[in-house]
Amino acid sequence: MFVNYQRQIILPEIGLAGQQKLQQSRVLFVGAGGLACPALLYLAACGIGTIGIIDFDSIEPSNLHRQILYGQNDIGKLKAIVAKDKLQTLHPNCHVNAYTSMLQNSNALTICQEYNLIIDASDNIETRYIIETACLQLKLPWVFAAIHKFEAQISVFNYGNTKTQYTDIFPKNIDNQAVLNCAETGVLGVLPGIVGSLQANEALKIILQLGNVLSGTLLCYNALTNAFYSIKTQNNSPQ
Repeated sequence: MFVNYQRQIILPEIGLAGQQKLQQSRVLFVGAGGLACPALLYLAACGIGTIGIIDFDSIEPSNLHRQILYGQNDIGKLKAIVAKDKLQTLHPNCHVNAYTSMLQNSNALTICQEYNLIIDASDNIETRYIIETACLQLKLPWVFAAIHKFEAQISVFNYGNTKTQYTDIFPKNIDNQAVLNCAETGVLGVLPGIVGSLQANEALKIILQLGNVLSGTLLCYNALTNAFYSIKTQNNSPQ
């Protein structure tokens, strides 16, 4: 069953036991756009047993320069359904669930409780607040990323001893109307590929308990300068 994964199984840090952890893992993607596409491809290829995809949006021509799971023949179709079909064709060992609704407070707990790790591939702050609330209640870690023009941010919340939360960095009293998405400001097509791959890497580190997870750290990247820098974060909740 694990013949496809031999090149990572031979890594001493992973081995057969690590591959079994991946096979038993259940990862939910919130969003099926530019960030999700590379992360979905890599996690399915690495042997994640179950992947959930929640996205209510349809594929548009303007998506295709960065959303690499989709092509011209997919325009007008639902992203979650197309992503599910393509992933299961490429990697039949991976079971994929598609949810064609918007993540809301009314359904977040019901959906998220079926998974043990959440990947935020959304493009708006309000959805991230919903993810945070659900993950806090369910005690689930989640991998955050956001992109803007040529820059990106990545972090992991509700994980490990630091328990840093999204609202510690982006509190709810900020002016959300001032935060624009890529449909309004534009984005370099390759950027979500880089950042989505970093999200997939964090997910694998969490599942396999390897390396230094980006918990308590906001990693920032500038595609024009190739500069990475990190900012330490902390939980500001009252003890």
